[in-house]
Amino acid sequence: MDITLPTIPAGVLVLLAFLAPYAVAILNAKLPFVTTPGQKKAVAIVVAVLLAAVVLAFYYAYTGDVLPEWPVLVLLALVVIQASYAMVTKSSASALEQHMTPSRY
Repeated sequence: MDITLPTIPAGVLVLLAFLAPYAVAILNAKLPFVTTPGQKKAVAIVVAVLLAAVVLAFYYAYTGDVLPEWPVLVLLALVVIQASYAMVTKSSASALEQHMTPSRY
């Protein structure tokens, strides 16, 4: 089974996914119901799915074609977001989350 992704959507997804940990950090800080690690992981998964959906929508609007391998694009988004957080943006995204979290007295 050969899975091929068009280069442009995969490239755009990867570039946007490098910035996604900051969006996840802001959402984790601002959403009042996100308190446990499991909920924070769920936010990261939802952001990855939404990011892939945005890339798919732009690809469809630009070409008129639907990617048959869209689940692979969603998994690619999740992997790149987690890798970006683990290897590059962990300290700055965590600092952003702490800075954006409202003070609770």
